[in-house]
Amino acid sequence: MDEFITNIKNIVTTEVLVYIAIGVVLLVILTIVMVMLRQKKAKKELDELELKYNALKSIPLAFKLNKAVALSRVNQEMGQRVEGCKNDFDMVQEKLKECSVMLAEIDDLVYVRKTKTANRKMSTLVNLLNQCEENAGRVNETLDEVLEKENEQREQINKLKEEFRTVKKKITDNRTAFHQANEHLEMEINAIEKMFSLFEEWMFASEFNKAADQQEEILATIHRLEDLMQVLPALYERAKGVLPRAIDEVGYNYAQCKNKGVYLEHLEIKKNLEIISDMLKEDLNKLRNGQVENVEEDLNECEKRLNQLQEQIDKEEKAFDEVSGNVDILFDSIKSVNQDVEAIETLYNRVYERFGFENWTERLKETNERLSVLNDMKRKLEKIILEKSVPYTTVLISYKELDQSNTIFVDEVAKMKVKLETACSDEERAKKQLVKLQLIVNEIHVKMSKHRLPSVSQKYKDDLHKAKNMIKDISCILNNTPLDVKRLNSELRNAIDYIYTLYNSVNNLVGMAIMVENTIVFGNRYRSSYPEIDSELTRCELCFRNGQYTKALKIGIQAIEKMHPGAYENLISKKDAAMMNQVA
Repeated sequence: MDEFITNIKNIVTTEVLVYIAIGVVLLVILTIVMVMLRQKKAKKELDELELKYNALKSIPLAFKLNKAVALSRVNQEMGQRVEGCKNDFDMVQEKLKECSVMLAEIDDLVYVRKTKTANRKMSTLVNLLNQCEENAGRVNETLDEVLEKENEQREQINKLKEEFRTVKKKITDNRTAFHQANEHLEMEINAIEKMFSLFEEWMFASEFNKAADQQEEILATIHRLEDLMQVLPALYERAKGVLPRAIDEVGYNYAQCKNKGVYLEHLEIKKNLEIISDMLKEDLNKLRNGQVENVEEDLNECEKRLNQLQEQIDKEEKAFDEVSGNVDILFDSIKSVNQDVEAIETLYNRVYERFGFENWTERLKETNERLSVLNDMKRKLEKIILEKSVPYTTVLISYKELDQSNTIFVDEVAKMKVKLETACSDEERAKKQLVKLQLIVNEIHVKMSKHRLPSVSQKYKDDLHKAKNMIKDISCILNNTPLDVKRLNSELRNAIDYIYTLYNSVNNLVGMAIMVENTIVFGNRYRSSYPEIDSELTRCELCFRNGQYTKALKIGIQAIEKMHPGAYENLISKKDAAMMNQVA
């Protein structure tokens, strides 16, 4: 042995020993690193297993099972499924306990660096956890199915809570729009909150049917609250704003018409306004208590009544204005027709004898009877207007009846009057024409006398005498009774034609004589100087004295044309001696 060692020492040198020592150290270090890596890996795997274990532990199987057991007490159909879940739950719990123990053991093994033993146990734990996970998942799924109704109720109640919070916020933000109903809305909100608490109590006691009933009640109450929130502002606006203003407006219009003199007592405006005001007060009390049923119908009824009252007031005022504005005109028309009837009677008495007019005795009697009825209607209308005790819509009916009757009667009276006046018109026209003819004859006589013509033919005198006789004949016809209208018109036409023709002839004759005189006066200036002109003017004067006025004018104009060409044109157009002076 000693020899062996000695041989070794001879063979192994110091350098070799150093290398061997380094190798041993490296081997030890490598071993330590490997052990540490395996320990770290095992630790990591252990942590993962712990996480998985904790995840399984965190599944609220016990809570769900308790809920399921409570539900099975009130729902026998769930009993068998819950019993099966109990066994599976117990198995899961036992395996979880085993897993817990194994985790502790593995942790100790890892801590003391018994990695291989720890890994073997972890492999077993993995299988155990997988089984436990599978069982726990199955139990959890079964319990979820059993508790599905609770989950649905929970989801629904959460939605209701969110909806309730929204409604509550809207009500809070718009408190002024709800006026006195705010107190009722607060009561409803508090009641809903209590319902939510009661729901939770039923859910905690697993009384899902009662919880469902409570949920339905909550839903109905929230919907009612939403409906109130929607309709209250509009109803309050009408009940506190629109309709009170309408009441004031109707009352104001009533007072205005009353002061104007319109009869409105039959409408009982004050009584009706009080009834409408009482209805509004009752509706406001309903709104304050959240009782919106039939309130809108009441408000519509109030509005309808107010509109009817206003329409009736407007009708009475319109009738009053129509009657007041036209009744005086109607009464004046009736007064005029009375005068016309009197005039017709007077005119008829004259026409009947004078012209042999048709017999109107019965017609005038009927006319007087109708006039009497018309006057009676007028007196009655005057009476009811003065008494101011009848609605003007009724007065307007009477007024229109009277107006219609008067219009028809006035037309008939006018036709009668025209017919009578037509019968007299020929006589009146003849009288006026007779006066004109007399004036014309007088004018003819005056002109003939004024100008003292040196020679007037016997024909002019006969014509003038004939004209005067025509006038006398017409006067005689007019003085006869009955009047012969046909003969009168014939004689009148003849007289007019004859006398106007005579008048024109006399005017022409006098005008020509004046022109001859003016021509002679103008030519006298040149007689002493021009013998020829003197001779022509002498001939002109001779013709003038003999009544040959046309020939005299021709001779005189030819004489003065020799001295002043064109002067005869002015002489003829002006027939004025002053013109001759201007020419000179």
